[in-house]
Amino acid sequence: MKTALIILNYNDADRTADLVGKVSDYPSLDDIVVVDNGSTDDSAGKLSALAGGHIHLIGRDANGGYAKGNNTGLLYVLKKLKSEVVFFANPDVFFTDGTVSAMTEALNDHPEYACVAPLVNQGYNVWHLPGFSGILISLFLFAFTFEKMAVRRKIEQSSESLVPVGVVEGSFFAVRADAMKEVRGFDERTFLYSEEIILSYRLRSKCYLTGVLPKERYDHLHSASIKKIYKSSKAAAFHHFRDSFRIYNKYYLKTTPLQDKIFDLCWKLGYWERKLYDILK
Repeated sequence: MKTALIILNYNDADRTADLVGKVSDYPSLDDIVVVDNGSTDDSAGKLSALAGGHIHLIGRDANGGYAKGNNTGLLYVLKKLKSEVVFFANPDVFFTDGTVSAMTEALNDHPEYACVAPLVNQGYNVWHLPGFSGILISLFLFAFTFEKMAVRRKIEQSSESLVPVGVVEGSFFAVRADAMKEVRGFDERTFLYSEEIILSYRLRSKCYLTGVLPKERYDHLHSASIKKIYKSSKAAAFHHFRDSFRIYNKYYLKTTPLQDKIFDLCWKLGYWERKLYDILK
């Protein structure tokens, strides 16, 4: 299966170039597409030196967020490269060629799965596809962490090579290209957060499964690029969390006005929980 890796950059050229340098000679990756998402620093100039051969550079005029940026790369992959499996990676991750091969093989062997990911070495990258109560839980830092811990523990106890899950984190995963085309990629109404949840919802609506490979791992310096902008604050970027989940609630869960009020109240409580976390940290 022909593969392509999309790396989304925003004001993080050094980390992006480092990842490209580490994975550019992987036999399991046919093409690497770097999308500069309207960076306001010198990223475009630094990244231009990478372009050539199987490494492609695309520039956007403005930062449209995770969904728009990755959809730009996806459209290029679908039209120009004709890839069958598309990998999406943040600049702050690292994975081996063996893991890429295992992910591609899983999609090849299991056509019922459209999206797969390894387990992350740092923290948790898998959770349930949330209904409304799940959305409320995800607003609270510690409650959501405990949920992800429980999901991971169950996965690690499984003897299966591929385990169905609700959602895999957007930092690193692979998707079948034809499935991405069928669900029209990421929802561009979001800017940051919940993109992977909406994608999983869209895939499930087309009867595709999302899965994780328990024996495979990758490294993730969690939100390193985001922290450059928001100064390591848990609360600073939380308004994007609210805005994205309002979209998920409205267009996918079809929430009622009362549920929307409950969500807004819980968001405020979650915001102050994160403010307290930032102070204590």
